[in-house]
Amino acid sequence: MTYHPLLDPIAVLVLSSTIVGFTPARSLSRIACVPVLATFTWHCVLNSPVYIARSAWASAVGGYTISSFLHYLDVAVLSGWSFDIHGPSRNTFEQKSPRTRNSAAKKSRWLVLQRLKFGLAVFFSWRFVNTPHQVRNLPQLDGRLRASRARFLCHTVLTIVVCYLLLDIMDSSSDAEVSAKFYTPDKVGLFSRFAEVSLEELAMRLFAALGLCTGLIAFQRGVYNVAAFFCVATCINTHRLNAMSDFLLHDVLRLPKGTKMVRYLRISLIFLLSGIMHVAIDVASGIPLQRSGAMKFFSIQPLGVFIEDMFLSMFHAGSERPPLPKSLRLWRRCAGWAWLGLWMAWTAPAYLYPIMAQEESEENGGVVPLSVLTYVKSVLG
Repeated sequence: MTYHPLLDPIAVLVLSSTIVGFTPARSLSRIACVPVLATFTWHCVLNSPVYIARSAWASAVGGYTISSFLHYLDVAVLSGWSFDIHGPSRNTFEQKSPRTRNSAAKKSRWLVLQRLKFGLAVFFSWRFVNTPHQVRNLPQLDGRLRASRARFLCHTVLTIVVCYLLLDIMDSSSDAEVSAKFYTPDKVGLFSRFAEVSLEELAMRLFAALGLCTGLIAFQRGVYNVAAFFCVATCINTHRLNAMSDFLLHDVLRLPKGTKMVRYLRISLIFLLSGIMHVAIDVASGIPLQRSGAMKFFSIQPLGVFIEDMFLSMFHAGSERPPLPKSLRLWRRCAGWAWLGLWMAWTAPAYLYPIMAQEESEENGGVVPLSVLTYVKSVLG
């Protein structure tokens, strides 16, 4: 029996929220639910490109379902979030002790709506913002937005509109000839074909890398190295990846915390898990497994972090970092942006070009369902 893959994320939502809200932290039903959710996720990945015409939309549906399944593994199995204590029952990477059951929970534990509300809150809290379990390196909300709900909602709506228009611009500015010339999978390699790479192609590679939304956000926040770039990237800086990597390193392998070797192993493991997740997302968008470059892109990133650490250790070995004058801080940021741009221009095409080629092969490609720019052009004639 087959059905539309849009039903899979709904099933994952309902089942995950119910299990987290209505079962104890150590309930076997949480483990028993894993293969059921995995089946929904697998069905969604395989059938999204069949039922959903646009690869960007199929990727979004598949990616959300995969992320929801991994989030369930974190909150229900590894961290053991429980309604009885309104928090995780096991120590996770934040090393926060679980709270004791409060009086409100005691009074309302019999209420179905309270448990369902808790399950939904945990399900949708991928970064646990404004809680003791918030992920690291998360930007703080502006105080003016925090003080006024109306201002916060207006700011959110404006952000959504701007993002929609940016996506519309990117879709409308897509040029088949340019894509065929610069953004084909055979152009992924850089050093292997360095003699034939022109400055124009290098500039186009850099432009494609900056087209990543996370890249634009990171640049605006003043991020100027690989480590900091991925610390604020949504795909990496999530509670589930941190919890899963800590579980494998410290609970399974029993490695001690705080050593440099474990730090690099943890970084490599997080990127490996993210690479596997994005390969599955590529498959959900219709990209064949052998053509996906997600694993190449994510698996090479720990090397960039290692290079940065080696470079910084050459200047600050055995001594504290003295404060830099304002002018030197500006030069340091400029040099960091140049390094980050060149690094992404080398590594990002492995991930981006197969996606761009898949979108170019579609008759009605793109992200936005309705183009504002196209409508404005038709009205203006």
